[in-house]
Amino acid sequence: MSDDPSNHAELSLMVGSTFAFTNVPRNFLIVSIIISILGISVLTIEPLLIENSDWEPVEAQIIDTGVSSMWCGDGWWDECEDNGHFPTVEFSWKIDGVNYLSEDYILYPPNLSSDSKANQWLENRGIIIGANITGYVNPNDNSEAVLVKQSWLEIFWKNDNAFFSLPCLFCNGIPIFLFVTARRFESFIPKERRKRYKLQRVSNNSWIAPIEAMELQAEARSAWLKKKHGSFTEKEFEELSRLSGALDSSNDQTPIERSSYTLLLDGKKEMEIKVSSQGDLLNKISNIDSDSFIMYLEDSKSKGRQLEFNFLGDRGGDDYLQIRELIADQEIRSEEINVEKNFERIFSFIKEALDNANNDEDWWDES
Repeated sequence: MSDDPSNHAELSLMVGSTFAFTNVPRNFLIVSIIISILGISVLTIEPLLIENSDWEPVEAQIIDTGVSSMWCGDGWWDECEDNGHFPTVEFSWKIDGVNYLSEDYILYPPNLSSDSKANQWLENRGIIIGANITGYVNPNDNSEAVLVKQSWLEIFWKNDNAFFSLPCLFCNGIPIFLFVTARRFESFIPKERRKRYKLQRVSNNSWIAPIEAMELQAEARSAWLKKKHGSFTEKEFEELSRLSGALDSSNDQTPIERSSYTLLLDGKKEMEIKVSSQGDLLNKISNIDSDSFIMYLEDSKSKGRQLEFNFLGDRGGDDYLQIRELIADQEIRSEEINVEKNFERIFSFIKEALDNANNDEDWWDES
């Protein structure tokens, strides 16, 4: 992400104001924390089950030592490691007259840089052929013993579970950012008026914030812009203002005259979209995946008022869109809009066309 403060401000404006005064940030954060706790708990189970920090001392005798280039674990996710220098030990111990023999002197042996380092590691711990040293036996099973104990935390680190747990922690980053940003936007509204609303499910299986929440979001955006006015250049502030206007338009719950509109995609396929408000219409229009389409504003379709959208492609690094308003084949007006820098104009052009379609007078002759 760019370090440009205006880019950060745009992200804050879009994310914070969109989810402010809703229960989404809180619920999202709770879910992510629960997932993190469950994930880390699962990764902790194995170390807790196999840790041996409470095993009891027992006298053990070193039978043989060596260095191996390979070590294979027997844990849940352990795989063999090769091309290493792993110290190896064979040792014995005796309990109640019964002799036991094992090579599992440690749950996770170290991988040293050379054979000499591995031998040195053994010698530093008194693990020398013929030596008698203190081992540790499983109090619940005399046939299990080690020479080096490891706590669950050491095992958690040695078997890479600590590494696998990082995604569980990092998954909280976005929910925390969303929660903090949304709460900051809420602070622009007096505390006594703040309220958080549940999202409402609409007919097309999508979710929207209730009108009350959208009104508070728009008010918070306006207050946020006023406070930020002196923090950016005029150009940056204009871009933030346009973004705020686009968000206001997309959240506009103003009732619309028609409940459905017909679109003609690429001059071939007709499709119908059902809408509940001006904002709903604008959002659905912006999600149309077609380089060219016509939106009929009247039942007479090609004989009545319509909007024609044509994506013109890249011009100097920015995408352009042409919108034409027509009655039958007669062009009323046309604009080429820089989608990157003036996308809110798309919304306002559509809204103006809707107003024109609802006006019985020949408005274009009144100029």
